[in-house]
Amino acid sequence: GYPGVWCNAPMDSIVDNWLMYNRECVSYTAWKVNMTHNYNATGWGNANMWPGSARSAGLSVDSSPRAGDVAIWNVGYYGHAMYVESVNGDGPINISQYNADWSGTFSYATVSASGLEFIHF
Repeated sequence: GYPGVWCNAPMDSIVDNWLMYNRECVSYTAWKVNMTHNYNATGWGNANMWPGSARSAGLSVDSSPRAGDVAIWNVGYYGHAMYVESVNGDGPINISQYNADWSGTFSYATVSASGLEFIHF
């Protein structure tokens, strides 16, 4: 998964290939999008800036999740970015993420799609 040079270093101690700090949600999602879609999200900024950056790049952003999307939760000062692993038939989505609890760790979760924005690659 996420490269060892970034996940084993102290959080925010390295700037990754996308100009984001390691072990942050945006670093992980930029890496995951690059690995799965060969898309470069260099310099897109904090999670709450991603929908605007995506639209500026000509990508579709809406409220309908698909596997392979980046989900954006616009809360707090930075927002939060998650990678959509799969969509359940009954509505929730399965996501992978970094730094959901502000500790710079990786996790999987099943969350509601309600209130999220989805960037389609």
